[in-house]
Amino acid sequence: MKTLVNSAQVKQVALELGFHKVGIATLDVLPKPEVQRLQAWLALGYHADMAWMANPKRQDIRLVMPEVRSIICVALNYYTPHQRPNGDEYAKISRYGWGRDYHKVLHRN
Repeated sequence: MKTLVNSAQVKQVALELGFHKVGIATLDVLPKPEVQRLQAWLALGYHADMAWMANPKRQDIRLVMPEVRSIICVALNYYTPHQRPNGDEYAKISRYGWGRDYHKVLHRN
């Protein structure tokens, strides 16, 4: 027997699991502008050696899961409070690179 769950319940569970934000979007029509921006970004070579980024399955989830009706998106802030040392001899590194690898952070949760 299937249990019906509404979007408020899904969002509550995601928050209880420790995610900071959660959203749900229906998949009636593909967001064409977003797909076009991704294709332009790929055409410029910004994906470097991450060839998997050009996989058509990244542009249409229905190529992976034809029956999908909605997409659940969660966010987890893994910000680090560390401050960049003063001085020109220190390189500037994006803060997300200072903490734990986000793949490991999300996998743990």
